[in-house]
Amino acid sequence: MLYFHPITLSDRPMLEPWCERAAGHGSEYSFANLYFWGRQAVCYTDGGVPLILSHFPPHTSYLFPYSAPELLPLLRQDAAERGIALRVFGLLPDEAAEVERRWPGQYRFHSVRDSADYVYTVECLAELHGKHLQAKRNHCNRFEEEFPGYRVEPLTPELLPACRAFTEQWYAAHTEDGTDFSGERTAIARAFDSFDALGMEGAALFTPDRLVAFTMGNRIRPTVFDVNFEKADATVNGAYAIINRDFARMLRARYPELELLNREDDMGLEGLRRAKESYVPDLLLDKLLLEAAQ
Repeated sequence: MLYFHPITLSDRPMLEPWCERAAGHGSEYSFANLYFWGRQAVCYTDGGVPLILSHFPPHTSYLFPYSAPELLPLLRQDAAERGIALRVFGLLPDEAAEVERRWPGQYRFHSVRDSADYVYTVECLAELHGKHLQAKRNHCNRFEEEFPGYRVEPLTPELLPACRAFTEQWYAAHTEDGTDFSGERTAIARAFDSFDALGMEGAALFTPDRLVAFTMGNRIRPTVFDVNFEKADATVNGAYAIINRDFARMLRARYPELELLNREDDMGLEGLRRAKESYVPDLLLDKLLLEAAQ
């Protein structure tokens, strides 16, 4: 059985370059994501290839070793020794085709809609062009009319205490819909705790009298920024639209080479799916799940 240890900040020098080379892959291939959820562990092979084991109840799964697909039988053996079903996630369609070519008929592949990442061009979210985004522009316009003195500030360590308090207020206001936010709550706390160490960036939205939204994420490729968390006061009309638009503008100015914003998946939550679909993603990144054929 392979030995996996919980991912810590000391793994960043090994894992982050590996994640950055995962061109075309989804938000799972991000050191920050692997760290702050607190449910992933890593094993380094003799050749230095990281193998990732994730436990998100009710499943235990492996992240596809994109740089060394020949290690797939090793993962299959490890799963058998652990007495768990083999589940490997994060494959792109061409990687699934390569696995089938190498081991015909031994694995089956599933598209998991709930795990598909919503990817947008920076320009799309920064400018909200087109008839299909007219409603978003209207929300922004109403916010700007109601709060002419609003401001959006880069997220700094000095602003984190206010964002922590705002997060707790947000969760308190969403206790009645039945959604289990415990995992996300832990992840966002760990992201706050290691904000600088993880290279997190973000923005906070203020009306003249208070904080009404914030967002944060990290750049996972030179041309791709991953938006990990976004919270806004839903009673403030346009707060979500403004923080989304103005953060895209902030990133565009900071990183001229940036092309895409990955706003991650919807976790199968109907409201979140509607919200992300309403921005009409340029790409719905399909990530495949691999299982043993028998």
